[in-house]
Amino acid sequence: MAEYDVAEYMVTSLAGQYHPALLARPGSGIIFDGVRKRWVLEADGTDCAMQVIWHDVKPYDEIYKAAFEARDQLMTTANAYRKKTKQPLLDLNTSQDWTDVEESVQAACTGLEKLATKDKDMSGSLGKLKRAFRSLCRNAGAGQTAATLIPNDSFGFTSVLCGSLKAVFTGLRTTGIYRQEVYRTLEDLPSRLKDLAADVKLHDRDEEAHRRAATLYVAAFNLLNHILHWFLKNNWITGVKIFADPLGFTDRLRDYQAELKMASQSFEARLNKLSRDTEQETVQLQYWAAYNQASIHKQLQTIEQKITEERVSRVDVLEKLNPLLNHIMDALQERAVGGLDHKPKRLLPDIDPEHVLGHFLYEPDLIRNDCAALSKRANRSRRISHDTSRLTALQFNPRLRAWLTVDEPSLLLLNGRADPRPDSETSLFTAKVFQHLLEHHDTHSDQDSSSAAIIPLGFFCGQHRDRQTDSNGHPEELAMSLLLQLIDRGRGALDPALLRQCMSVRPGDLASIFSMFEALVLSLESDVVLIIVVDGLRFFAQPRDRGHGTKDLVARLVSLYRDGAAATLKLLFASPTRSESVEEFFADEEVLELPRDISSAVVKSPARQSDAFDGDV
Repeated sequence: MAEYDVAEYMVTSLAGQYHPALLARPGSGIIFDGVRKRWVLEADGTDCAMQVIWHDVKPYDEIYKAAFEARDQLMTTANAYRKKTKQPLLDLNTSQDWTDVEESVQAACTGLEKLATKDKDMSGSLGKLKRAFRSLCRNAGAGQTAATLIPNDSFGFTSVLCGSLKAVFTGLRTTGIYRQEVYRTLEDLPSRLKDLAADVKLHDRDEEAHRRAATLYVAAFNLLNHILHWFLKNNWITGVKIFADPLGFTDRLRDYQAELKMASQSFEARLNKLSRDTEQETVQLQYWAAYNQASIHKQLQTIEQKITEERVSRVDVLEKLNPLLNHIMDALQERAVGGLDHKPKRLLPDIDPEHVLGHFLYEPDLIRNDCAALSKRANRSRRISHDTSRLTALQFNPRLRAWLTVDEPSLLLLNGRADPRPDSETSLFTAKVFQHLLEHHDTHSDQDSSSAAIIPLGFFCGQHRDRQTDSNGHPEELAMSLLLQLIDRGRGALDPALLRQCMSVRPGDLASIFSMFEALVLSLESDVVLIIVVDGLRFFAQPRDRGHGTKDLVARLVSLYRDGAAATLKLLFASPTRSESVEEFFADEEVLELPRDISSAVVKSPARQSDAFDGDV
């Protein structure tokens, strides 16, 4: 047995009892940490005996307090429904198996197959639902989900989660209203509770990971609690497919789903950051390789030297043949092209974006001036009283925050349903959002970073209402502004060949402008996040010809989003009132309707207190 084998055996067997005689190979700089069961640098392991494992003193009561409350609320609601359906009640000591969840999914989908023929979306959802939960339950049954962060699930989180899911699927078999909304939500749920066990086990001691896990549980519990609450309503209330939705079920369901997305992304981002910082797997491989290869290092050097000498010898021989090959190639070329006038191909140099922008009279400060004008008017005006409750509701709306912060393509139509003023609360909010995006772009555009590039494009229709006096008051100019902003802020990310083709764009021709815009967007790489904000659609809805042009442009942008691109597209269309003319292009979950009357006492949940532009993990 080699000396390092003896050292490894002794240190591993006597975990926690350290003595210089037991620390791996002398002088190697690498030791085996018996507490953490890992090879580490000697400087990192010499004080292992003095470490206090945070795992044993985690402040669970404080960290998971909100999760406990959400768990208990969900269990109360689930028991009320299970009692109504004559099912056994849940308690924290009752073991609920993930296998039972999978069986309840299968039973619900099988029972609803007959209804699928009446509902196109439902038919597709059944298959997606079964596939999504089959994967979740298989991993969960093996303890491979985020629930493994809690040792032995001592808080009953998994039991309550499983039992509540079973109750939800029981309700789906007996309830037909809101099927599509509930199915879409349940399809997304497994992806938010996906397999993170590998990272969780590595970073179990990180308190922030536990805090974000608690937030994730709260979001999941609240979502299921909302669905079960609706199942408990009287049949005469829930048995009507209502368009006004007085119960607010659909909107609140989407709010809870947005909060779940943000909590899931925050949790995963923390684990990913810890993995990047520690690089434990790579470091372990490097340590092990350094330890085992020390004895053969000289042999490798000798082999490398021999290979180098052989390569140099071959290169010398081939270099001596090079003149002969040149003479042969010259003769062949002379015979092949003899008698022909050979015209060399012209290589066009890359075009400067400034040349394109100057050619089309680009106004780089147009969008900045519009944002500044909105902010200045709001601060200066005494006659117009802005509704602070509406501004607060916009700032903390979970669907708006999810639209901007969740790492996935997103599309949203925001209907303010307030007074049709060009300086409305909706426009003021979107202006503030866009100013933040511009500041972020200006700060990071010149930095050589491997992080994703954010390219913001925007236009405020309410600042260009009078097309008689304002040349920008046309939908064609709106499209041209987006195109030129993309060329301006997308420097370095655009294909030079496509950039040259921009010179052939016909100003005033919406089809020509958008065709070029679409080509540039599709050429963007996957590390680009393209954010498009178009505010004040109502002001471009009249007269009729301008309204038709605006509707055509919105339809083209939505179609571009749905076709998919390598870059991440985030589109926000906003109006102080409703935008009936373009609502047909958006699915129900892509439309955000603000209430006409918003209480001044806006209740802000803890999940909404952080800054919407805080990207720290």
